[in-house]
Amino acid sequence: MGYAIFTARKLMLTNRINQINARMMQLSQQQQTLSDNAGRLERAMANTRTLFSNIGNMFQMGFNMRQQQINAQIFEAMKNNDGQIDQATMQSALASMGSLLNGGANFMTTPAGMFMAMTSQTMDAINQSKMQQIKDMENQIELEMKSLETQLKAAQAELKSVEEQESKNIENAAPKFA
Repeated sequence: MGYAIFTARKLMLTNRINQINARMMQLSQQQQTLSDNAGRLERAMANTRTLFSNIGNMFQMGFNMRQQQINAQIFEAMKNNDGQIDQATMQSALASMGSLLNGGANFMTTPAGMFMAMTSQTMDAINQSKMQQIKDMENQIELEMKSLETQLKAAQAELKSVEEQESKNIENAAPKFA
């Protein structure tokens, strides 16, 4: 093989190695961006869960306070008139108790609570879907990186082989003096 052929082959292999290294750097940057996005999404998911939990807790506290007010009304109705029950206060308290019990004395069983729970579940499902997409992309990048690493090793081995063959060819072509 002539020197021009060795040189051309070495340049081609060097170019291929550089292209593979550049692509690996691009993939590494994409992987880092995906990791950053996954971290942001995880924080957003946690914040959303905390928000819905706080809203639910606030409404539940309101329900509990309302229940205590109703109990106080009932107590007052029973205390008035020397042991006689005040019918108007008692009916008002029972009506309030009935509306409270329609929600099961639990905010999450009311229509607003159920809507909030459904919204929270929907947002969780959407976020989980996004996380799965990110993981799928990361897996694709990993597979491509492994493929490129294999190609890089093969190209480097071939370059080394061509350089060794070139050296042998140079030694064989050199004039020998006895």
